[in-house]
Amino acid sequence: MLNGEKVLGPLLIFIGLVMLNVIKLNFFGKSSFQERLTERFKDKGLLGSFLIGVVFALAFCPTSGALFFAGLIPLSIVSAKGLVLPLVFAFGTALPVILFTYLIAFAANNVGLFYKKIQQIEKIMRKVTAFIFLAVGIYYVLMFLEVL
Repeated sequence: MLNGEKVLGPLLIFIGLVMLNVIKLNFFGKSSFQERLTERFKDKGLLGSFLIGVVFALAFCPTSGALFFAGLIPLSIVSAKGLVLPLVFAFGTALPVILFTYLIAFAANNVGLFYKKIQQIEKIMRKVTAFIFLAVGIYYVLMFLEVL
């Protein structure tokens, strides 16, 4: 047997046990960054909501943040229509998000039904796959131990 086959059996057994939730893995700890940030600013009212929005806007679209702070703000300082430019920029960046949100809201009911069906199928397929992994892993371990 090759060295990879020696590791493959126990690895498949481990993965099968994780898929069956016999072994539970938690890579991200009990609290994610988003949960900690929300907890910190939840009692701050509008200012807290604004700060969370700023953090996530910069996290998800740093290019937009760079354009706003490095390009638009200096331009609005020297322009005669200075206060209008950030408003137009905000509307232009928010419009696609608003349209997409409405699309999701109207399609959510159908997506929810489809998601429930997929969840039921996924639970069954996960268990079937886990048992296949366990069976193949046990087979490889028994072959390595030369029982078979």
